[in-house]
Amino acid sequence: MILRALRAEMLKLWKRPATWVTVGLFTLITFADVLDDYRDALKDPEVSFFLPEAWSRILGEEVMIGFIFASVLVILLVAAEFSWRTARQNVIDGLSKTQWYWAKVLLLPVVAALFLVLRVVVGGSFALAGTDLSSGRAVMGGPQFAALGGMYLTGLGYACLALFVSAAVRSSGPAMAVWFAWFAFGERLLVGGLGSLFQGLRPALKWAPVSTFNRLNDYLRYDPEALRQAVEWATRHDRPVPQVEALGPAVAGTALWIAALLLTGWWSYRRRDL
Repeated sequence: MILRALRAEMLKLWKRPATWVTVGLFTLITFADVLDDYRDALKDPEVSFFLPEAWSRILGEEVMIGFIFASVLVILLVAAEFSWRTARQNVIDGLSKTQWYWAKVLLLPVVAALFLVLRVVVGGSFALAGTDLSSGRAVMGGPQFAALGGMYLTGLGYACLALFVSAAVRSSGPAMAVWFAWFAFGERLLVGGLGSLFQGLRPALKWAPVSTFNRLNDYLRYDPEALRQAVEWATRHDRPVPQVEALGPAVAGTALWIAALLLTGWWSYRRRDL
């Protein structure tokens, strides 16, 4: 029954205008961003934008934009069902609350992957156009696949937070406002305030959800060569040397937050009437 509900969710994802608006806008932003890098490489011989070196730019901080769009899409898909009463109608038609909720959960990996793949396809296509394939160098290898895996976990974390807010707030506009407020400044204000009041909590507060997710969104964690080049550049220009932390705690922390958000969202959804 859950798989049948998931097929219905995939159909909704395909047919909802919100999907095509968010995907189209993100693709346009990514295209413009990568096009600037490609043009800079054509104009300046000292600037390179070819594979595999270009992955550090393609999978840079801008990947987070895709996860923001993914979260917005999750909110538009899920929270709207409470306003439109389709969540209630699904239960009346025979779908249990548990089946409805976990069908939404199974949709999250699809949405997170969608925006990550778009970034890779658009950026990789431009970089591939400037790559000399006759050199025999691999255009993609272990560091890139590791980066994609870690960043995919970041996207899942963002999407799970969006699902939790959607189940708790149950209206698209307010849910989006709550999500953006927490992402933009709410978490930092809460962590800063609690850290000032209870200094012993500071080490634990560094593992707040968004901060934990973002630990996996640094490409330098995955590519030793890119890290070496970044350190050399910082040393030459008297800039702070990049510091990277171990991946294990960040992966474990992200997985725990994903589980906590999904279970708490399920509890919030089940305890309230539709």
